[in-house]
Amino acid sequence: MSNYNNQFTTTDNTQKVKIHDIAGVQKRNTGRQRAIELLEVRLTQGLQRSLEISTLLEFFCKEIAEIVPCDSVAYQNSKHRVAHAHGKVNAHICTYQLDLEGEHLGELICTRAKPFGDLDLLTIESLAATLVYPLRNALMYQQAVSMALQDPLTGVGNRKALEQAITRETKLVERHHTPFSMLMIDIDFFKKINDTHGHAAGDQAIIQVTEMISHVVRESDQLYRYGGEEFVVLLNNTDIENAHDLAERIRHAIEATEICYNNKCFDVTVSIGIADFHQNEHISQLFSKADAALYQAKESGRNQVKVAA
Repeated sequence: MSNYNNQFTTTDNTQKVKIHDIAGVQKRNTGRQRAIELLEVRLTQGLQRSLEISTLLEFFCKEIAEIVPCDSVAYQNSKHRVAHAHGKVNAHICTYQLDLEGEHLGELICTRAKPFGDLDLLTIESLAATLVYPLRNALMYQQAVSMALQDPLTGVGNRKALEQAITRETKLVERHHTPFSMLMIDIDFFKKINDTHGHAAGDQAIIQVTEMISHVVRESDQLYRYGGEEFVVLLNNTDIENAHDLAERIRHAIEATEICYNNKCFDVTVSIGIADFHQNEHISQLFSKADAALYQAKESGRNQVKVAA
């Protein structure tokens, strides 16, 4: 097994190549050089056609295979929490650190069954330069999309993200005939918290309630801020009985936690309405049922869990 770690930095005007532990690199012959130049043109043009990182990698992998066969190409960026892979990972690896104008854009990782030669490493590095600007554009696009779907206060999905998710999930339910439930959660007497402790304390309550719900729900569950002090949790492959058990755990966790802000502490409770999705039911009916159950929980004294009739 071999592992090569390389780095290159690209600026607007020049490409600086740094290759470590590579000696005796052979000069490219005229035919190979011409093939590389033509491939660079195709990559430059083709990589401008998409803002999806997985699509860029797949195109890059297929194109460079004509000159430097690779079994897999992967990209990862821990800062942006992005990771994509194309192909099957194999024993021999070469890794490239991607930097553009002082900004670290992540790592490009190529693998294959046989070792990479010196000329292979130089060629990949040269071709990887065509990937840098499209990757930066794709990251910027992905970040913009993420921000558009993210609640700025809590960091969870917003109402728009919820609408997209529930459309996707209900289609999966109809296809696979699995149970699907929804929790609608509302912080009790939230206006009183704002009036008594201030809006900053109210924001802190929303943040901590979000954290508590996130701590209780499963990794597969999806939490969204529906608006104001109201939240929605989507529970795939979950029937009403299990949804009720989870709702009670959420309610108890929040009831047992004291919210503190600016040296003042206060208690918070939530009311929760539960509904499950039925085949051929419209999404609006699911929301209506959950909202009706939530209203019943509040009318019955709050700090309760109610299931839609």
